[in-house]
Amino acid sequence: MGRADDNDLVVKGHLISRLHVRIEISRNTFVLIDQSTNGTFVLTADGEELFARHDSLKLKGQGLIGLGRLPAQGSPHTIHFTCEEV
Repeated sequence: MGRADDNDLVVKGHLISRLHVRIEISRNTFVLIDQSTNGTFVLTADGEELFARHDSLKLKGQGLIGLGRLPAQGSPHTIHFTCEEV
């Protein structure tokens, strides 16, 4: 994800890096890997606020991802996620 046109998910914004963040699956867990200058914010459905800059964190349940800023409902810069257990 990022503002470069060759990303799988393109999100435009002045705080968003060309190659901002990626999500990988590792041992049946979704892992968010930040590669950006301004970091990635995650707000879980439980209200937990997480932050990663040049770091990784596990995603679980539901929540919001903000690239370079705190996620906000209705913002075009906010990504909603749901991790379902199989």
